[in-house]
Amino acid sequence: MPVHYDREHFIPIRVSDLVEFLVMGTGAKQNNVKPLPTNEASLFREFAKRLELHFHSELLPKLQQIKDAYAPFDPDADTQLIKVHDNESRAQDLDKLFDRTRQLLAKANYREIPRLEVMQLLEGQSHWGLQLDVAWDVFERIEVFYRGDRIKVASYRPWWKLFLKEEVVVPEFQRLVLLIKLKPHRRLGKGTDTDSVLLKMFKSLPKPDIDMVLPGTKIKLTKWDMGMIFSPLISGFAILAYKILADVIGFQDIFALGVGVALSWSLAAAFAGWGYKSWISYSNRKTQYSLKLTQSLYFQNIDNNAGVFFRLLDEAEEQEIREALLAYYHLWKNALEGLDAEALDDLIEKDLENRLGIKVDFEIHDALEKLVRLNLVRQENGRFYAIPLSEAVDRLRKMPLVVSESPEQRVNSLRSE
Repeated sequence: MPVHYDREHFIPIRVSDLVEFLVMGTGAKQNNVKPLPTNEASLFREFAKRLELHFHSELLPKLQQIKDAYAPFDPDADTQLIKVHDNESRAQDLDKLFDRTRQLLAKANYREIPRLEVMQLLEGQSHWGLQLDVAWDVFERIEVFYRGDRIKVASYRPWWKLFLKEEVVVPEFQRLVLLIKLKPHRRLGKGTDTDSVLLKMFKSLPKPDIDMVLPGTKIKLTKWDMGMIFSPLISGFAILAYKILADVIGFQDIFALGVGVALSWSLAAAFAGWGYKSWISYSNRKTQYSLKLTQSLYFQNIDNNAGVFFRLLDEAEEQEIREALLAYYHLWKNALEGLDAEALDDLIEKDLENRLGIKVDFEIHDALEKLVRLNLVRQENGRFYAIPLSEAVDRLRKMPLVVSESPEQRVNSLRSE
């Protein structure tokens, strides 16, 4: 089975669009896929709807679990906690929250970026010629996740090229999620909430700009900036002082002394002007950076805190449905001969690429596990066979729409917590 290291598991198609894509046989103009007959199209749409209801019901308890885990750490909560958490239980609750969030992100096809790799991404100056300093010790815990690693072309105007427009290739993350627990630190100020856990989700964030959205980051004046700003000033005043001192010690006449001082002041003013110009250039870059930061937080931030969980659960649910629909559809269309996992995986990936231009690394084993568990697919001698569509619809009709823990299971889980 081929492994596509340059592809991701995420299938970027809305479920409703995917259903119509499969029913109507749409996609590339030159393809041999025909629309389903009217009766089969109606059945398949019902199959998709009932499959959607099933996965929604199945993930509903996970939503409650993660809401309960986040409640003690939610900075936006307007409800009061009744249970008192001591330091030990709070630490355990924090571990549980991070574990469950990590599992949810994996379900939604996000990948974790180790801290060392994040630090390597942030090395060097930004595109605005600024050195940013990230204080990693402000974080009690921080985890970074992404989905969608892509390249885009951006334009900017570097000062060292006289602000002429230049295009650069910038690697970016299509989605970026930050999971952060802060601790008291001088960079954060006295009013910063260090008891809560912060979740931030961003879209289309350039990799070198991750430090822009991290708390405790500040702009650092580099040695080059210091040299460009202060060296001309120091040089100018040094020349002025030297000229005045030399003229006074040499006992020159008043006229000569005045001319020398005037020339020295002119030279000092020229140096000071250059230093001021360097300072203005640096200030402009800081302003440009601040503007970009504001735009990133306003336009690229797409959710925060508890809202991130709801979005991730929705993405995880849609991904489960997409995988199951694609796997069942192609097995159903090849019901007589059946397909092994490798052939089915290859068929789905090629169909999406040929008809929609979408390249994915389809999670075939995850999709087949779901279908086998629901008794919608059977396995014989290494090959998989879909049950007839009408039978699949009847089977889903009879399944309960709400899957939750029994009272005994709930009591046991509460005791374990």
